[in-house]
Amino acid sequence: MAFKRRRRNRKQLGVVARVTRYGSVLMTMAGTILVIALVIATARWLADTDNFPITKVNVEGGFQYVSPEEVRAAVMPFVGSGFFQLDVDNIKLTLGEMPWVDAVVVRKVWPDTVFVHVKEQSAVARWRDDGLLNRRGESFYPDLDTIDQSLPLLVGPDGSEKMVSDQYKTIAALLANVDVSLARLDYTARGSWQLEFNRGQVVMLGRENVDQRMHRLANLYRELEQSQPNASLATVDMRYDTGIAVQWRQQSDTECEKPDACRQASIANNQRELIF
Repeated sequence: MAFKRRRRNRKQLGVVARVTRYGSVLMTMAGTILVIALVIATARWLADTDNFPITKVNVEGGFQYVSPEEVRAAVMPFVGSGFFQLDVDNIKLTLGEMPWVDAVVVRKVWPDTVFVHVKEQSAVARWRDDGLLNRRGESFYPDLDTIDQSLPLLVGPDGSEKMVSDQYKTIAALLANVDVSLARLDYTARGSWQLEFNRGQVVMLGRENVDQRMHRLANLYRELEQSQPNASLATVDMRYDTGIAVQWRQQSDTECEKPDACRQASIANNQRELIF
């Protein structure tokens, strides 16, 4: 009799264990389903643009060619989204397409604000007929009426912007101690360089040893200008291994009293000499 009772107790224990195990599984499943349901409900609630709408657009930056109003107008189409749906990357891309915009920082500020900081392009030179070059030698093309015509003009083939910009910086540094500035720099498709100074003088550097020739010109320039009291430099040809060819422009005192007369006067009775 005792043996049969023990067998019955073992069976009862097995049933209880199974019920406990299945109950635990069911509770776990129910808990998981509840968590998933809460996550879905929360996601739908957050996705509702009526919850946490963007109501403020703060714009900062140093503005000269781009106005805060233009920036706000470009951002407004994105503001209809809620805080969590606001597409920051697309705002950056949209603002980056504005010619005078160099860099943009966009971030969301809880709970209802988008902050935009704009850095404008810094133009160092004009590029060909309708463009500008920034400090990195990158071209951009704003409205023509925003281009400062007093900037030096750089000209070169497509894709040569960075190289021409670097050469301009090198030449400008060499001329820093000379009473003349660079008005135009041309780089031809054949690789030849030519300069024009602010007083109208033209310098032909050629294709080879450009930096060396430019150093030589910077060292000689003052002496060249002072060597002809009644004439001014017209052209300087540096395309010689051991010397330079100089052409002078004869001018009267009356001509030089007129604005830009020295630059625009035709070359008459000019002298040309080789200096070794």
